[in-house]
Amino acid sequence: MPNGRRGQLLALGLLLLALAGVYLLVVSPLQSLYAERAAVLENRRMLLPRMQAAADELPILRARAEQLRVAAGTRKITLEGASDPIAAATLQSRIEELAASVGATIGSTESLPAEARSGYRRIGLRYVLSGSYETLVKFLAKLEAANPPLVIDNLHIHGVLRRPGTPASTGLDAGLDVYAYRDGEKSAAAKQ
Repeated sequence: MPNGRRGQLLALGLLLLALAGVYLLVVSPLQSLYAERAAVLENRRMLLPRMQAAADELPILRARAEQLRVAAGTRKITLEGASDPIAAATLQSRIEELAASVGATIGSTESLPAEARSGYRRIGLRYVLSGSYETLVKFLAKLEAANPPLVIDNLHIHGVLRRPGTPASTGLDAGLDVYAYRDGEKSAAAKQ
């Protein structure tokens, strides 16, 4: 092969090698960047209707939050009573009202020791009560929605034992601890 032809092939090879290097160093990263940007743009296009829907709901949500804020400001969060025994009596009468309203029968009530908790006094009562499944569920729902808020702890529900061959009883027995809080500042002021 003549030298001129070999030189042209060598020059062409170097040119192709240089083009491949430019492609690897410039074009390939630009293509990757373009693909990433296209994916980001597509994600933003898909997110736009959701963001618009959320923006449309924002005034409604703000109004609802304001209603809840006003309602929370007027809601009692602690028991009334100048001392722990008075607050326990208030709690007991409230729970008896709730039980009577759904038809649950209170078998026994036991007062639990009051405890100081972060500026409040935790007042507790232990109950044993009976009723049907529906009655107990309604009673628990009433406790959950009570004002001031009540805390249910140590809940045990047992079916009533029956002799073999007798009809099944729909009655259940339940044992539970119910706690409420009263302002601890009142107890400190009452002691002085």
